[in-house]
Amino acid sequence: MESRVAEMPFSADWEAVRWVTSRPRELFRSLPFEATVSGEEPFEVYLRIKKRLMTFEFSGRMSVTFAEATATYVMKGPKGLLILATSVDGDRLVSRASADLVGRFIGRKLEVLVNGFGFAVCRFSESYRRIVGKVLPTGESEFYVRNMGVDDLPHLLRYFRFKLGRESFSLLGRRNGEEFKIHVENDSVKSLEHKSSGGSAIVEVNKSLLEVEQDDFSGIELGGEYFIFVT
Repeated sequence: MESRVAEMPFSADWEAVRWVTSRPRELFRSLPFEATVSGEEPFEVYLRIKKRLMTFEFSGRMSVTFAEATATYVMKGPKGLLILATSVDGDRLVSRASADLVGRFIGRKLEVLVNGFGFAVCRFSESYRRIVGKVLPTGESEFYVRNMGVDDLPHLLRYFRFKLGRESFSLLGRRNGEEFKIHVENDSVKSLEHKSSGGSAIVEVNKSLLEVEQDDFSGIELGGEYFIFVT
Protein backbone atom coordinates (compact mmCIF):
# COMPACT_ATOMS: atom_id res chain seq x y z
CA MET A 1 0.00 0.00 0.00
CA GLU A 2 1.36 3.41 -0.99
CA SER A 3 0.97 6.47 1.25
CA ARG A 4 1.62 10.19 1.13
CA VAL A 5 1.48 12.70 4.00
CA ALA A 6 0.64 16.43 4.05
CA GLU A 7 1.56 18.38 7.18
CA MET A 8 0.78 22.07 7.67
CA PRO A 9 0.60 24.74 10.40
CA PHE A 10 -2.75 24.71 12.21
CA SER A 11 -4.39 27.27 14.49
CA ALA A 12 -7.65 25.49 15.37
CA ASP A 13 -8.34 22.31 17.38
CA TRP A 14 -9.71 18.78 17.13
CA GLU A 15 -13.27 19.95 17.87
CA ALA A 16 -13.19 22.11 14.74
CA VAL A 17 -11.72 19.28 12.65
CA ARG A 18 -14.39 16.93 13.96
CA TRP A 19 -17.13 19.41 12.96
CA VAL A 20 -15.73 19.67 9.43
CA THR A 21 -14.93 16.01 8.81
CA SER A 22 -18.23 14.76 10.27
CA ARG A 23 -19.91 16.47 7.29
CA PRO A 24 -18.39 14.57 4.37
CA ARG A 25 -21.00 15.78 1.85
CA GLU A 26 -20.10 19.43 2.48
CA LEU A 27 -16.37 18.77 2.81
CA PHE A 28 -15.96 16.76 -0.40
CA ARG A 29 -18.08 19.24 -2.34
CA SER A 30 -15.69 21.97 -1.14
CA LEU A 31 -12.42 20.24 -2.04
CA PRO A 32 -10.15 21.92 -4.64
CA PHE A 33 -10.98 19.22 -7.19
CA GLU A 34 -14.11 17.39 -8.33
CA ALA A 35 -15.55 15.29 -5.49
CA THR A 36 -19.02 14.24 -4.39
CA VAL A 37 -20.52 12.22 -1.54
CA SER A 38 -24.15 11.11 -1.60
CA GLY A 39 -26.60 8.77 0.09
CA GLU A 40 -26.26 7.41 3.61
CA GLU A 41 -23.31 5.61 5.16
CA PRO A 42 -21.69 3.73 3.57
CA PHE A 43 -21.80 6.76 1.25
CA GLU A 44 -21.40 6.78 -2.51
CA VAL A 45 -18.19 8.67 -3.29
CA TYR A 46 -16.62 9.98 -6.50
CA LEU A 47 -13.27 11.75 -6.93
CA ARG A 48 -11.70 13.17 -10.06
CA ILE A 49 -8.45 15.10 -10.26
CA LYS A 50 -7.12 16.46 -13.55
CA LYS A 51 -3.77 18.19 -13.25
CA ARG A 52 -1.63 18.79 -16.33
CA LEU A 53 -1.08 15.36 -17.89
CA MET A 54 -2.35 13.46 -14.85
CA THR A 55 -5.93 12.28 -14.34
CA PHE A 56 -7.13 10.37 -11.31
CA GLU A 57 -10.63 8.96 -10.87
CA PHE A 58 -12.09 6.87 -8.09
CA SER A 59 -15.63 5.78 -7.26
CA GLY A 60 -16.97 3.45 -4.60
CA ARG A 61 -18.46 3.24 -1.13
CA MET A 62 -17.14 5.20 1.84
CA SER A 63 -17.36 4.82 5.63
CA VAL A 64 -16.25 7.35 8.25
CA THR A 65 -14.63 6.64 11.62
CA PHE A 66 -13.32 8.80 14.47
CA ALA A 67 -10.73 7.64 16.99
CA GLU A 68 -7.93 9.27 19.01
CA ALA A 69 -8.43 12.73 17.46
CA THR A 70 -8.28 11.26 13.96
CA ALA A 71 -10.94 11.27 11.26
CA THR A 72 -10.66 8.49 8.69
CA TYR A 73 -12.49 7.97 5.40
CA VAL A 74 -12.24 4.41 4.09
CA MET A 75 -13.26 4.06 0.42
CA LYS A 76 -13.63 0.78 -1.46
CA GLY A 77 -14.36 0.53 -5.17
CA PRO A 78 -13.65 -1.44 -8.35
CA LYS A 79 -10.11 -0.03 -8.52
CA GLY A 80 -9.25 -1.02 -4.95
CA LEU A 81 -8.90 0.65 -1.55
CA LEU A 82 -8.37 4.35 -0.81
CA ILE A 83 -8.03 5.85 2.68
CA LEU A 84 -7.93 9.52 3.70
CA ALA A 85 -7.18 10.43 7.32
CA THR A 86 -6.48 13.65 9.18
CA SER A 87 -5.46 14.40 12.76
CA VAL A 88 -4.25 17.23 14.98
CA ASP A 89 -0.72 17.12 16.37
CA GLY A 90 -0.21 20.21 18.51
CA ASP A 91 -0.03 23.17 16.14
CA ARG A 92 0.11 20.95 13.03
CA LEU A 93 -2.59 19.28 10.95
CA VAL A 94 -1.38 15.95 9.61
CA SER A 95 -3.25 14.31 6.72
CA ARG A 96 -2.50 11.00 5.05
CA ALA A 97 -3.66 9.35 1.82
CA SER A 98 -3.08 5.61 1.48
CA ALA A 99 -4.11 3.35 -1.37
CA ASP A 100 -4.02 -0.14 -2.75
CA LEU A 101 -5.17 0.70 -6.26
CA VAL A 102 -4.82 -0.54 -9.80
CA GLY A 103 -3.04 2.04 -11.95
CA ARG A 104 0.17 3.92 -12.67
CA PHE A 105 1.87 6.75 -10.76
CA ILE A 106 -0.29 6.15 -7.69
CA GLY A 107 2.16 7.95 -5.40
CA ARG A 108 2.01 11.14 -7.45
CA LYS A 109 -1.78 11.04 -7.51
CA LEU A 110 -1.96 10.49 -3.76
CA GLU A 111 0.30 13.50 -3.22
CA VAL A 112 -2.07 15.80 -5.12
CA LEU A 113 -5.06 14.24 -3.36
CA VAL A 114 -3.74 14.55 0.20
CA ASN A 115 -2.43 18.10 -0.31
CA GLY A 116 -5.85 19.29 -1.52
CA PHE A 117 -7.72 17.36 1.15
CA GLY A 118 -5.47 18.52 4.00
CA PHE A 119 -5.52 22.14 2.85
CA ALA A 120 -9.34 22.19 2.72
CA VAL A 121 -9.72 20.59 6.15
CA CYS A 122 -7.19 23.05 7.59
CA ARG A 123 -8.85 26.14 6.13
CA PHE A 124 -12.45 25.19 6.94
CA SER A 125 -11.53 24.11 10.47
CA GLU A 126 -9.64 27.32 11.20
CA SER A 127 -12.50 29.41 9.80
CA TYR A 128 -15.04 27.48 11.87
CA ARG A 129 -13.06 28.09 15.04
CA ARG A 130 -12.67 31.78 14.22
CA ILE A 131 -16.32 32.46 13.34
CA VAL A 132 -18.64 30.02 15.12
CA GLY A 133 -18.73 32.00 18.37
CA LYS A 134 -19.58 35.24 16.55
CA VAL A 135 -22.54 34.09 14.43
CA LEU A 136 -26.16 33.87 15.54
CA PRO A 137 -28.90 32.75 13.09
CA THR A 138 -31.85 35.16 13.05
CA GLY A 139 -33.89 33.70 10.19
CA GLU A 140 -33.63 31.73 6.98
CA SER A 141 -30.29 32.74 5.40
CA GLU A 142 -30.09 35.62 7.87
CA PHE A 143 -27.47 35.98 10.60
CA TYR A 144 -26.23 38.39 13.25
CA VAL A 145 -22.43 38.64 13.49
CA ARG A 146 -20.72 40.41 16.37
CA ASN A 147 -17.20 41.80 16.77
CA MET A 148 -16.47 41.43 13.08
CA GLY A 149 -13.52 43.04 11.31
CA VAL A 150 -11.93 42.89 7.87
CA ASP A 151 -9.68 40.07 9.08
CA ASP A 152 -12.80 37.94 9.66
CA LEU A 153 -14.09 38.19 6.08
CA PRO A 154 -12.15 35.23 4.57
CA HIS A 155 -13.23 33.06 7.50
CA LEU A 156 -16.83 34.22 7.26
CA LEU A 157 -16.93 33.28 3.57
CA ARG A 158 -15.49 29.82 4.20
CA TYR A 159 -17.82 29.27 7.15
CA PHE A 160 -20.93 30.01 5.09
CA ARG A 161 -19.62 28.09 2.07
CA PHE A 162 -19.24 25.02 4.22
CA LYS A 163 -22.34 25.46 6.34
CA LEU A 164 -24.69 26.19 3.41
CA GLY A 165 -23.00 23.94 0.84
CA ARG A 166 -23.26 26.44 -2.01
CA GLU A 167 -20.51 27.09 -4.55
CA SER A 168 -22.01 30.43 -5.61
CA PHE A 169 -23.54 32.95 -3.23
CA SER A 170 -23.41 36.56 -2.08
CA LEU A 171 -23.04 37.94 1.44
CA LEU A 172 -24.75 41.24 2.21
CA GLY A 173 -23.77 42.89 5.49
CA ARG A 174 -25.52 45.92 6.97
CA ARG A 175 -25.23 48.15 10.03
CA ASN A 176 -26.04 51.80 10.77
CA GLY A 177 -25.99 53.06 7.19
CA GLU A 178 -22.97 50.96 6.24
CA GLU A 179 -23.20 48.10 3.76
CA PHE A 180 -20.88 45.58 2.13
CA LYS A 181 -21.49 42.85 -0.42
CA ILE A 182 -19.18 40.00 -1.40
CA HIS A 183 -19.78 37.87 -4.48
CA VAL A 184 -18.62 34.23 -4.69
CA GLU A 185 -18.98 32.32 -7.94
CA ASN A 186 -17.97 28.67 -8.37
CA ASP A 187 -15.82 28.88 -5.23
CA SER A 188 -14.01 31.96 -6.49
CA VAL A 189 -14.30 35.21 -4.52
CA LYS A 190 -15.01 37.80 -7.19
CA SER A 191 -15.36 41.19 -5.51
CA LEU A 192 -16.29 43.21 -2.45
CA GLU A 193 -18.46 46.33 -2.62
CA HIS A 194 -18.46 48.64 0.40
CA LYS A 195 -20.61 51.70 1.09
CA SER A 196 -20.61 54.02 4.09
CA SER A 197 -21.03 57.69 4.96
CA GLY A 198 -17.40 58.16 3.95
CA GLY A 199 -17.97 56.96 0.40
CA SER A 200 -17.94 53.74 -1.58
CA ALA A 201 -15.33 51.34 -2.91
CA ILE A 202 -15.08 48.17 -4.97
CA VAL A 203 -12.27 45.66 -4.47
CA GLU A 204 -11.69 43.10 -7.23
CA VAL A 205 -10.48 39.85 -5.64
CA ASN A 206 -10.75 36.97 -8.18
CA LYS A 207 -9.20 34.38 -5.89
CA SER A 208 -10.04 30.87 -4.73
CA LEU A 209 -12.26 30.74 -1.65
CA LEU A 210 -9.76 28.46 0.09
CA GLU A 211 -6.84 30.79 -0.64
CA VAL A 212 -8.39 34.21 -0.01
CA GLU A 213 -6.79 36.18 2.85
CA GLN A 214 -7.30 39.41 4.78
CA ASP A 215 -4.87 41.26 2.50
CA ASP A 216 -7.19 40.62 -0.45
CA PHE A 217 -9.63 43.11 1.13
CA SER A 218 -7.03 45.80 1.85
CA GLY A 219 -8.26 49.38 1.82
CA ILE A 220 -11.67 48.52 3.28
CA GLU A 221 -12.47 49.66 6.81
CA LEU A 222 -15.29 47.91 8.61
CA GLY A 223 -15.90 46.56 12.07
CA GLY A 224 -18.52 45.93 14.72
CA GLU A 225 -21.87 44.19 14.63
CA TYR A 226 -23.57 43.32 11.34
CA PHE A 227 -26.70 41.68 10.07
CA ILE A 228 -25.68 39.27 7.30
CA PHE A 229 -27.97 38.09 4.51
CA VAL A 230 -26.93 35.19 2.27
CA THR A 231 -28.38 35.17 -1.24
